[in-house]
Amino acid sequence: MKELCIDLETYSSVDIGKSGVYRYSESPDFEILLFACSIDGQPVQVYDLACGEKVPDEILKALTDEKVIKHSYNASFERICLSRYLGLPSGTYLSPEGWRCDMVWAATLGLPQSLEGVGTVLGLEKKKLTEGKDLIRYFCKPCAPTLSNGGRTRNLPRHAPDKWEMFKCYNLRDVETEMEIQRRLSKYPVPDFMWEEYIIDQEINDRGVLVDMELVHQAICMDARSREELITAMKEFTALENPNSVQQMKDWLAVNGLMTESLDKKAVAELMKNAPPELCRVLSLRQQLAKSAVKKYQAMQNAVCADNRARGLFRFYGANRTGRFSSKIVQLQNLARNSMSDLDQARALVRSGYYDAVSMLYEDVPDTLSQLVRTAFIPPKGKLFYVADFSAIEARVIAWLAGEKWRMELFKNGGDIYCMSASQMFKVPVEKHGVNGHLRQKGKIAELACIAAGELVHTRRGMVAIEEIRPNDLLWDGESWVHHEGLLFRGLKEVISYDGLTATGDHQVYVKGRTEPMPFGDAAYDKLPLVRVGRPRASSDPFRCCGVMPVYDILNAGPHHRFAVSGHLVHNCGYGGGVGALTAMGALEMGLKEEELQPLVTAWRNSNPNIVKFWWAVDNAVMTAITERTSAETHGLKFARKSGMLFITLPSGRKLAYVKPRIGMNQFGGESVTYEGVGTAKRWERIESYGPKFVENIVQAISRDILCYAMQTLRHCSIVMHIHDELVIEADPRVSLEALCEQMGRTPPWAKGLILQAAGYVTEFYKKD
Repeated sequence: MKELCIDLETYSSVDIGKSGVYRYSESPDFEILLFACSIDGQPVQVYDLACGEKVPDEILKALTDEKVIKHSYNASFERICLSRYLGLPSGTYLSPEGWRCDMVWAATLGLPQSLEGVGTVLGLEKKKLTEGKDLIRYFCKPCAPTLSNGGRTRNLPRHAPDKWEMFKCYNLRDVETEMEIQRRLSKYPVPDFMWEEYIIDQEINDRGVLVDMELVHQAICMDARSREELITAMKEFTALENPNSVQQMKDWLAVNGLMTESLDKKAVAELMKNAPPELCRVLSLRQQLAKSAVKKYQAMQNAVCADNRARGLFRFYGANRTGRFSSKIVQLQNLARNSMSDLDQARALVRSGYYDAVSMLYEDVPDTLSQLVRTAFIPPKGKLFYVADFSAIEARVIAWLAGEKWRMELFKNGGDIYCMSASQMFKVPVEKHGVNGHLRQKGKIAELACIAAGELVHTRRGMVAIEEIRPNDLLWDGESWVHHEGLLFRGLKEVISYDGLTATGDHQVYVKGRTEPMPFGDAAYDKLPLVRVGRPRASSDPFRCCGVMPVYDILNAGPHHRFAVSGHLVHNCGYGGGVGALTAMGALEMGLKEEELQPLVTAWRNSNPNIVKFWWAVDNAVMTAITERTSAETHGLKFARKSGMLFITLPSGRKLAYVKPRIGMNQFGGESVTYEGVGTAKRWERIESYGPKFVENIVQAISRDILCYAMQTLRHCSIVMHIHDELVIEADPRVSLEALCEQMGRTPPWAKGLILQAAGYVTEFYKKD
């Protein structure tokens, strides 16, 4: 026996959607109902375990033989369930060595991640049977006791023999579908090094992370008490029977002279600007009531296994265009940041259940609980968390790819990218807290200032999400429609929200009463009114942190270097160093003369052309590969169209895949690339792209490969979590943080010349340092 293709049907009273397979399989009533498999491509056999049939010994032996390859769709489910079936102790699982996940295989080719979706896209003759959902609901989950079913809480095969026979056919068909998918994808095998990455991912998921269940329990209790007090207070103010009802609250506000179509966070914050004090109080209470940090605690409670470790929190190849990881159940990728100076004290008070003290000291209990979510993850007794992440990894990757040598040299020497950027712009030495130190902020603006994904830019073709801006879009700059020089993807950065705009705090915005732009964070902190253009979005909270998000900017938008986004006028990044950009940044006030600006612009562009060239070199390579059905190469990347797929081969050897690429005509008469994939609406559709967006995928994908290389380097350590470009390791207090960061920062052999740096900290509970 060389290969097994397996599919299971199981029962458990635990909700797998909320708890994950690890907790699901720990339930005392868990059992495997049907075991379907094919040995070495032979006809599928279904073993009816629920009716007393046994799995043959040779198959059971193969499950623990790492030389026998086990295929399954979402293989972690079969592996974990079979670990329980074979009687392995709680917290131990079959080795992921020898297991191959066909869902991962499909994802590497840009296909949907559901078995049904893949079958549809590939046009398989033997697709997954659609009636399976009803059969799973009937046999695999508890049922409600009724008079007609005799009060039972579970349906067994004898309760519906016809349905049971259909269920066995469904189980058999799933394996046949998986085998057909394997045949279709066989000419695009997953490289062995990627299966090694998958194995490391499974080891991390199996290991899990310890959760402080006392903190979780007290946080949930405090949230319930807080909600009760908030509702009581709202009832006293409004005399409503259910002040949490949207319709009742809207009607009450209308009676009191405040009309609104919505009561979401942004709408409520906008209403509070002009509402009288008594209505502001009610709206403030509603805002507190709307905070949902408790959902994270409840998710932890649902996921933890018998040993209080939460497992299965990461999805390998969760983003199938880049291969980046995504998270499940607790959703670690969007945890609230903690900004409290006395985090330890707040945590201790909540953990001890001192609600009155928390309420008195911190006023906003829901916000306090939100900031403590991260701290619920803890190392076991006698160990500490070592948290390390890469410094400016995406900035380093794109500089390396594009060959922007001065930036690479700067990273090599451990320099300050903001000082160097300002020095390049103004041609003078700039040192932090030193000579010309006042110019550093201008360099920081050019490097970091950016707008959050999803913010709407005012274009000639309507309101367009900033990440969807095209090269030939005309933008509104407050006076006229203007051209621009391209979209800039600036990586994942911390953003804030104020007055309906979400951006980095250093992005330059225009405020009423001032002719020059100022940092968004300063405007938000001082509650200054932003200049509005057209109809702005409903405002969000007056000033709040939103965590890490993908961010973008626009290069050289018209002569004034500004554009309208989410109804507000903002400055573009000035990254291109145009005369208007330097003027807006205060070059004249810094002592430069007008006649000096153009030479400065020319010099800056001459020293920083490579990243922009890189975008359009990629654009040209994609076009060439698709139109000429040949291969192309640029900047160490290979582009090829093969069997209806566009492949981009990364320096690591991994390939990005785009399904059914073609060249079309956009609405402006220019050429554009489209391909099929899962779009923003989570459905299979044709997606438009061009050079900078392909570069965004490439940079994120390479950053992901570097993280995987670091995981391999630190595989001997106990990695328990990874969030974006950060690793969390539980280790003995005697371990050297410096040594861990040094190992994490090692450059992969395939990235010669790339300068990496990792930094970190040691903590007794997880937090954002």
